[in-house]
Amino acid sequence: MGQANLQSSSTVPLNFKNVSFIKNPSSISGKPQTQFTSLENPSQKPQNKGGFSSIELIKEFTEHGLFEDAITVYVRMLQDGFQVQDFKFFPCLIKSFGGLSDVKRSRQIHGHVLKFGFLVDVYAVNALVGLYFKCGEITDAVQVFDKMSERDSVSWNSMISGFYQSEDYLDSLMMFSLMVKEHGLFPNRVGCLSALSSCASTKSWICGREIHGFVLKNGLETDEFLVSGLIEMYMKCGDVRSAEHVFNSTVNKESLRTNTVIWNVMISGYVSNECLSKALELFVEMLEFGLKPDSSTLVAALVFCSQLLDLNLGKQIHRLTLTRGFENDIRIQTALIEMYFKCCQPESGLKIFRRCCNGNLVAWGAIISNSAHGDCPFRALELFCNFMLKYGFPDSQMLLAVLRSCSSLALKSKGMEIHCLAVKTGAISDLYVGSALVDMYGKCGDMESAQNIFSRLHCRDLVAWNALICGYSQNELVDEALAAFCDMQREGIRPNTVTIACIVSICAHLSARSLCKEAHCFVIRQGWKSNVLVSNSLIAAYAKCGDINYSCTIFENMHERNQVSWSSIISALGMHGDVDRMLVYFEKMKQASMKPDHVTFTSLLSACSHAGRVDMGCKFFQSMVEEYKLQPQVEHYTCMVDLLGRAGHLRQAYDLIMDMPCEPDDRIWGSLLGSCRSHGDEKLAKVVADHVFKLDATSIGYRVLLANLLEDLGKANEVANVRSIIKDTGLKKQPGCSWIEIDNDIHIFVAGDHTHRRSEEIYAVIESLTLEIKRAGYVPRLPLRSLMPDEADF
Repeated sequence: MGQANLQSSSTVPLNFKNVSFIKNPSSISGKPQTQFTSLENPSQKPQNKGGFSSIELIKEFTEHGLFEDAITVYVRMLQDGFQVQDFKFFPCLIKSFGGLSDVKRSRQIHGHVLKFGFLVDVYAVNALVGLYFKCGEITDAVQVFDKMSERDSVSWNSMISGFYQSEDYLDSLMMFSLMVKEHGLFPNRVGCLSALSSCASTKSWICGREIHGFVLKNGLETDEFLVSGLIEMYMKCGDVRSAEHVFNSTVNKESLRTNTVIWNVMISGYVSNECLSKALELFVEMLEFGLKPDSSTLVAALVFCSQLLDLNLGKQIHRLTLTRGFENDIRIQTALIEMYFKCCQPESGLKIFRRCCNGNLVAWGAIISNSAHGDCPFRALELFCNFMLKYGFPDSQMLLAVLRSCSSLALKSKGMEIHCLAVKTGAISDLYVGSALVDMYGKCGDMESAQNIFSRLHCRDLVAWNALICGYSQNELVDEALAAFCDMQREGIRPNTVTIACIVSICAHLSARSLCKEAHCFVIRQGWKSNVLVSNSLIAAYAKCGDINYSCTIFENMHERNQVSWSSIISALGMHGDVDRMLVYFEKMKQASMKPDHVTFTSLLSACSHAGRVDMGCKFFQSMVEEYKLQPQVEHYTCMVDLLGRAGHLRQAYDLIMDMPCEPDDRIWGSLLGSCRSHGDEKLAKVVADHVFKLDATSIGYRVLLANLLEDLGKANEVANVRSIIKDTGLKKQPGCSWIEIDNDIHIFVAGDHTHRRSEEIYAVIESLTLEIKRAGYVPRLPLRSLMPDEADF
């Protein structure tokens, strides 16, 4: 608001609209009060003899937060003829206007202060600065401050705390610096606290240390609020040692030693810096010291139980919450729900939710979010639908959780419903919801929709770019992913470990070892080589690029390994047929107390299949079910069918498919069909082929496989029938494609293609090799040229 506008507002009547009735009318006159809507020239009415008592009422109402009542008393005083020139409580009255956070009425009282010459009163102007900050009008607050003829320490403190509350942390720190260094004024407790909190929010460690020095110099180190602020600042800046020094200095001070807030800040700081054992030790020390934990203490304790995955400790703290009478505290209920979900006891979390469920959005958000993050995405969707039926529209956090469930389940139809709901509720403008939609469509294979959502985002942050790049990567759109990666950096967005993990997976898909090394070098330069996510991706990438030794080296050099790390190295070794070394790592995995999951057993069974280790594969399958209580999925049955089929146990493989609790797909039948061809079992092959073609009638690959089997058996007529079906249905096989990287140059070859510049030399070498293997006694099998008009189709 400009100064000219303020001056013009003073020449017209000031309207105070929508002022409510006084909450206790009898406290003024004993009669119900009317609603005052206008403020006329007070000099035209006689002075109110009861002015003093009314002024005291304004002060009392303001101190008790009855802001409407305070304003109503002031309007009545004016109507009764009170002379504004004699009014000494404008700072108090302005505070009442600020409490309403009403910009229009705030400007009216500003105009009234200006009209009657009270802008020379530093206390009134300080109140105006605070008023505009509370209304969110930062520009107006700055203009009022800039035009002050006189400023005191309260003026500066109001600016420091106002900028902090408006989340303008840098300006808050700038005001602190100007106040101390250029004007020689000393901030009060509120100013120091706001500056420290600004340092914590911006992780400005150096500024925080300067403020710490100022606090010590001015003898404020015994102030419990500043001690808490210093600890929080150091913890958020990652300087745990300095935070410990501040905390330890309070132990010898009786006034600070028993302050629960200081202990809470310290425990929470340990948790946020992943010093979980120290957090636990301090919590126990607090109890031994005789301090009674409050709700904040118990929430922090439950958080480190969640991160430690310590269910027994979590249950003990649960009992402590009941003893302390906090069972109905929504923050503690939410922390308990999360703790039980993280510690793999979702039913206990659901029990707490059902007991506390009363329409509270926080509780609903916690249960839906934890279900989506865990292994219960279907339950998250079910709970979300229940919430919609009972309470109506959700908030953005619930939408994020349910979109995550749709992504993990690849439920595009449900995701589209959530998309429509986000548009209807206006949550589509939320950057996080938009990024979650990009991720959902990408995981559902609809990259066109993902691109459309991404292009409409008003602001594209790292999360949004990662969602797009990972979507391209998962859908094997390599060129698009690399182009997006370059575009992201052109827009000034720096990649993080998630971005690099996606890029590394693209290198693996291309089997481009040089690109993989470039990504690896980037990781080292950024200092991410110890990051578990990136290391896991590099293990898989180097294995797919043919360098299994480098995969093992990365694994051995990892300081921290999770379940994915072990599964990745086992899969890499299995891929390279190094079964013996794979078994060694599997034993080490168990010794490290890492429980193998479905992915681990898929890798083990696949390796056993390719190595012909039938007995070993059967033992792994049995161990998976009986020892680890894992329900086999289609991919595990496919590995077992392939294992048995390769070894010639065709009937056993067929029986296994028929006994599957889940529906077999075309791949598992196709695997058995390939084994039938290898072992010449025509009868079973025809039965299996019927199953395959019922599931996928357009599959030319399986029909060619059947034709090859029939040709091996000399069934010329049946081969002709297969050829007729292929031609009649218009099926055409996608040409085979392969590539190789030589001296950082990738050479691509398509079946039947002669476009390579050295194709004559290449085909000459192929012909020479064919003659050599024939001399060795092997008869190479050439494609069935009669099945298709173009030999390149095979």
